[in-house]
Amino acid sequence: MKLEFEADYRSKILEMKFSESSIIRSREDLQPWKDQWTKALMSWHSPYKALIDCTNLSISPLNASLEEQIKKSFETFITFFKGFYLRKVVGFGLDKTKGHNLLPFKVYNLLEDAQSELNIRKDKLSQQSNDFRSSILFDNHFRQHTIEVSFSQQCHITEIEQLTVFKSKLLNNLMQWHSSWNLLIDCSALEVDPKTHKEFESMFKSLKGFFLKKVVGYSPKADKTMYPFVVYKARHRAAAELDSEGNFSGESANCASRKG
Repeated sequence: MKLEFEADYRSKILEMKFSESSIIRSREDLQPWKDQWTKALMSWHSPYKALIDCTNLSISPLNASLEEQIKKSFETFITFFKGFYLRKVVGFGLDKTKGHNLLPFKVYNLLEDAQSELNIRKDKLSQQSNDFRSSILFDNHFRQHTIEVSFSQQCHITEIEQLTVFKSKLLNNLMQWHSSWNLLIDCSALEVDPKTHKEFESMFKSLKGFFLKKVVGYSPKADKTMYPFVVYKARHRAAAELDSEGNFSGESANCASRKG
């Protein structure tokens, strides 16, 4: 079972989806879901609502006894998370043939209906923009005062709208921060059209008002690929650049290229 999480700290919404086909046949199958959800809450310190994409989820107990067991386990499951600031949970992607009627929360057919139930403003971005947004991943190194960004799929930034999406998600992530920070970018799946370089520079300049200190990248997609920031071939070299400001220790870079 594998889940993906998107935290909207401004709206106090935690979105989650099953990124692969997942089947719950007994109460033991709930544990991976519980573990991943709990881990996602490590960055939360306030009440929130949960929005769950149930498209790839099936509840398929083998007999009536297991069905009753799962129902009771689900009640305990939700009670547990209510003890960690969960205020309301709603799902979408309803499919009665997948046993969604056994879930301990309301599941709608459409995303829009689930958003309405949670009083979430409807997203006006295109599906392409949503796909790009979901591909942006952040890893917060609080001790090193560094946000590391990577991309889960190949990304080619060619439009200002993509930068708007990137900045929006970055600002959302900054809701967790209370100090100055550096931006460390994994460029292995990233290309940037030169025509957007000026917009990148403008964005970084505006982010300095949010205590951004330095931007460094590593692992360029190709040797001749150009980026609007300094890029090193190895991650530990980029980390060492930040270490020169006393923020990110190269020893903690955990880079495979150091072992050569």
